[in-house]
Amino acid sequence: MTILWNLIKSFFCYIWFTINFLKKLIFNIIFLLLVIIIGYYIYNIDYNNQINNLNKNKKHILEIDVQYLTDDMINQNNIFLKFFNKILNLSVTNSTFQVAQAIHHAKTDKNISGIVLNLSDCMVEDMNTLSYIGKYLNDFKTSGKPIYAIGDMYNQNQYYLASFANKIILEPHGYVDLHGLSAEHFYFNSLLKKLKIKLNVFKIGDFKSAIEPITRDNMSQNTKIIEKKLINNLWGNYLKTVSNNRKISIQNLLPKHKDLIQKLKESNGNLALYALKNKLVDSLSTKFDFNFDMMKKFGLDLYNQTYNHINIDEYINQNLKQNKKNNIAVITINGILNYGIESHNIINEINQVYLDPAIKGLILKINSPGGSLTAAEYIYNSLISLKKVNKPIVVSMGEVAASGGYFIATAGNYIISDINTITGSIGIFSILPTFNNTLKNFGIYSDGVNTNIGLENSIYKELPLQNKEIIKINIQGGYDQFIHLISNSRHKSIKDVKKLANGMVWLGKDAKKNGLVDSIGDFDSAIEKISELTKIKMKNISLKWFEDDTDFLPLNLLDFFSFQKNNSVLLFNNIFPSLVNYYLQKDLLKNNLLLPKQQINDPRNIYAIYNLNN
Repeated sequence: MTILWNLIKSFFCYIWFTINFLKKLIFNIIFLLLVIIIGYYIYNIDYNNQINNLNKNKKHILEIDVQYLTDDMINQNNIFLKFFNKILNLSVTNSTFQVAQAIHHAKTDKNISGIVLNLSDCMVEDMNTLSYIGKYLNDFKTSGKPIYAIGDMYNQNQYYLASFANKIILEPHGYVDLHGLSAEHFYFNSLLKKLKIKLNVFKIGDFKSAIEPITRDNMSQNTKIIEKKLINNLWGNYLKTVSNNRKISIQNLLPKHKDLIQKLKESNGNLALYALKNKLVDSLSTKFDFNFDMMKKFGLDLYNQTYNHINIDEYINQNLKQNKKNNIAVITINGILNYGIESHNIINEINQVYLDPAIKGLILKINSPGGSLTAAEYIYNSLISLKKVNKPIVVSMGEVAASGGYFIATAGNYIISDINTITGSIGIFSILPTFNNTLKNFGIYSDGVNTNIGLENSIYKELPLQNKEIIKINIQGGYDQFIHLISNSRHKSIKDVKKLANGMVWLGKDAKKNGLVDSIGDFDSAIEKISELTKIKMKNISLKWFEDDTDFLPLNLLDFFSFQKNNSVLLFNNIFPSLVNYYLQKDLLKNNLLLPKQQINDPRNIYAIYNLNN
């Protein structure tokens, strides 16, 4: 029996030893493969850098092939960023400021003969960003060097950027898609009624449209008037810019329906030929023919078997070196304001500016529709503390700086808006859904005891009258604070501020006319203003960009890790579920990110947000 037991024991020990050996072998092989792959790509990157350095004195075309542009600064020397982008074939994100500075540097660079805008993969949707790059392209053209734009087809944003080129090339089977702007949204009120979900709505601002998707089944007349005016002005600015760039009339750029049909018939329905005949583009050419033409003009790159060119990333890496002795900070507030880690990170960045004696001022870039009122208040208070130590703040508004975004902007010494910035939306709201009737349908009830009868806050019971009264007082107090804050910072009477409030939104030029901002301009205007306020000469300004700690990895890696943090049903307490959507989703979808269950969070459930519906 003992012998049998020893045999069985030996057999299982052998099996266990074999499994352990195989496990270690497999892990070692995987580890070795990873080392080889990483080594290969690092060598590849370094080798390509050496090739570029060898060719540094040759004449090149600067090729700008951007997919996404960010307001943050990108570390071009980050080996991890390069590795993950290359091995996983991820979308490349460039810094708007770095691309603009590269174009500016290329203007006087003897080794740069021109620029090619390769726009087939360009997914930049922020018109303010495109306009900023366009300004530098126009300046580049004054050097006499040509700019070529090429694309398979051009959507509206791609075509806007292409219009700054000397020559626009379109694939023979491509087209230019100009269709205008629209403002549409889904409405869920009837669905919520069918589910017997009761919404307790508390709002100040007749024009506050953010809550309409869950309180109505259509767009209100007030919102239609405001949105129609906004998109008409935005589209008018678009057409004016493109028309001036292409030196064609707006009627030719976007003919009336009858004329369009006639011109399409004349082109036999060929959209590329239509674009050529109507001077939307300058020539029709395949990429192969375009490359061959560029090789004849600018020479052959034997290593890459194409025309002599340098990619924008490598050009930035070689020519734009960051100064470590910074004296002006740049902090960016992007997207929906959330109370918690996001808002604390922004406050921590402001605190670093406060504590750093070398930093003399702050440029605050805001591209946010607002969000949590509490988060906005905390950030605002941190900025006020910064001003108390004589560190001036210049606010540079992006595509949108409305509601909570505008709340924060009022802390600035000076506010600069783009002509197309959407701002204002001065108003706040709170929504508390209750599910007692929904649960009752399924025979589910909630009951228990409470130390403060009438003050319990449960989504499974009717909202008590006492709670409603408290929320109303909080909402009114928050709105009054918002109004007084604007009155003090913009030097306006309470009466005048209320005329501009009530949830109404304004484009940059109207905001300037109404005194909500100080001037129309861009990031360069903000640098000039901070130079004036800090008395630091422009040539001595050195920017310190604050970035998220997670920036060393591409955001698109989240595509590979889009798992839910919890598997529970959607929580409705302290969130406004319908607003999970627009601004955040717009930003995430255009970057191919699939993030689960993002929440707009405020501890008091009070929000100052403009829901951008375009």
